[in-house]
Amino acid sequence: MHVCVLGAGVVGLATAWALSEAGCEVTIIDGASGPGQGASAGNGAQLSYNFVAPLASPDTLLHLPAMLLEPNGPLRIKPRLDLDFLRWGVGFLRASTGRMVRETTAAQLALAALSQRETMAVERDAAIGFYRKVAGKLVVYRHPATFATARRQAEAQRGIGAAQMVLDPAACLAQEPGLRIRAADLQGGVFTPSEELGDCAAFCDRLAGRLRERNSVTFIWDARVTPVLRDGQLVAVQAGAREIGADHFVLSLGSGARDFAKACGFYLPIQAMKGYSITVRPRNPAGELRHSVTDADRKIVFAPLAHESGAVIRVAGNADFVGEDRGVDPVRLEAIRKGAREALDVDLESDPLGWAGLRPITPDSRPIIGASPVAGLFLNTGHGGLGWTLACGSARLATELLLGGTPSVEPGWFSLAR
Repeated sequence: MHVCVLGAGVVGLATAWALSEAGCEVTIIDGASGPGQGASAGNGAQLSYNFVAPLASPDTLLHLPAMLLEPNGPLRIKPRLDLDFLRWGVGFLRASTGRMVRETTAAQLALAALSQRETMAVERDAAIGFYRKVAGKLVVYRHPATFATARRQAEAQRGIGAAQMVLDPAACLAQEPGLRIRAADLQGGVFTPSEELGDCAAFCDRLAGRLRERNSVTFIWDARVTPVLRDGQLVAVQAGAREIGADHFVLSLGSGARDFAKACGFYLPIQAMKGYSITVRPRNPAGELRHSVTDADRKIVFAPLAHESGAVIRVAGNADFVGEDRGVDPVRLEAIRKGAREALDVDLESDPLGWAGLRPITPDSRPIIGASPVAGLFLNTGHGGLGWTLACGSARLATELLLGGTPSVEPGWFSLAR
């Protein structure tokens, strides 16, 4: 069977690997010049398998007006007349109920558990390194209401996720002495010892290298893809000057998946959620972090990575709904730098330019994995801020569904029709 994977980010590459391992001939097409150059290039580096918090929730709705009114807060929505965004917003409101949060939590934890196993299997079978480390994850909260919500979420996940500890402010700072946040500025935190870290860009680059070694795998770079439909079926894609046919196509184009779906004649509930990051060096060993840290109310993550060239900390955050704008807004980047300056002892000049990427997010924060309304087109997209975490699990589920195997997790949780 010949399968064409559209997209060479972490989700597309993981899917290509799983399909190739299952014996498929695979063609991978991407508009960039190499692997992992979109949202995978500079993400937050956290592999958050056991702590999930959907963006759509009653708590988000409660605090949404205040977040939008804050001049340079963590959430920004650019006013625009976009019917797809309005439709997505209605879906977000419908997903912001306690029942939907519980369902999404169960679905994400099940897929994340599968992904943890599959990521380790890819690391072993492909014999690649990407600085993976079991570091533990500390999420700290500054406001009483958000900390109360986190306590309830930790309680709801008890028994279906890994062990978690709810900590007071002093215990948070004892757990992570590299933080410079004052105890008086915190309400508490949640620590999950089993959470991991890894460099997504390194994973993409090295997995692509392994795929290139296989005669059954072909890469096509620098090619914008458009669908070729016949009698309502996707039979080929136009990739630059070439027409590429296949038995099946897997859509993993990140935020670009929405426009491809529209060209195929159906609506895909995905919006681009723009995030920023910097990768900086600690000033001295005392400034290094033992664990990954999330400043929940400011929506900033701090992830220590041990590269060959020395220790670095990936600082990432913001959730900007500004359309397909991929540029680095210096004002929004400064919010990330300010968060790093206030929480860590790092050399901000070690990354003066920063990075921005567009994460494809659905209204309920779950990816879409399954058949599309168009014959021949399969969906594996919409992972939001958990693309790195869920990539290998999503690839396994997609391969099982596409090839007629028994699904490892409930597929209805991730279907387009949910």
